[in-house]
Amino acid sequence: MRSERDGPMAAKKRPTQRRQRVRPHTPHVPPTPVVHAVVLSEYEVTDEPLENRHIKRLPSQVQARIDELYELAQHDPTQAIPELEHLVTTYPHVPTFFNYLSIAYLHSGDQEKATAWVREAYRRHPQYLFAKVNYANLCLQHRETGKIPGIFDQTFDLKQLYPHRKRFHLSEFTGFAWIMCRYFCAIGERETAALYYQMLKHVAPRHPMTKQAKRALYPPFWVRWLRTWAEKRLPENVDRTERRDHT
Repeated sequence: MRSERDGPMAAKKRPTQRRQRVRPHTPHVPPTPVVHAVVLSEYEVTDEPLENRHIKRLPSQVQARIDELYELAQHDPTQAIPELEHLVTTYPHVPTFFNYLSIAYLHSGDQEKATAWVREAYRRHPQYLFAKVNYANLCLQHRETGKIPGIFDQTFDLKQLYPHRKRFHLSEFTGFAWIMCRYFCAIGERETAALYYQMLKHVAPRHPMTKQAKRALYPPFWVRWLRTWAEKRLPENVDRTERRDHT
């Protein structure tokens, strides 16, 4: 059985990767005032299956269905959704099913229900890494960056977040580093964001989340131009709106 995989941004199956160690680098210290102190630990990242205590306790027929449900959630979500909704109701203590259900709704095109299940997964299982990552992604989409530190218990390092663990699955590492890169981009700490991107590039250079982190850190010229244009136009637009409101 494969271990937990990527959240709603999940993509394709990748070949098995050898174990790697994430070694701490000296993080960039942003100029005063310091917004965050980033501490990085050393830990092992693997693409090999990791034991999941919740899934291990499920009936054998349910365990045997896990991998197929993950594939169905992405490629045939309308078939996966009824079964996953049943599993969420039957086994509410298993966060994996919440994650897969949000993936299925996302791939079905129902953004509203996908969002609802991301929120529900985080409400029910706030210490589940994929629930944290998916909810943090939702907050970034809504420009609620102030919620991110609290989601990750005021730490920005996997080992500090889960001190009892020495190994993390590749999907856990990429999801965490991807969201950290985007978060630090969003608050203007680009050199700290670059640190997470370099970690991604070292461990998983071809991973979709590495590519997404790169786009967040180094957006194409046309994206930068649009942002600059919007920033210049915003005060003028606001002023015009205010004038209309007072006429």
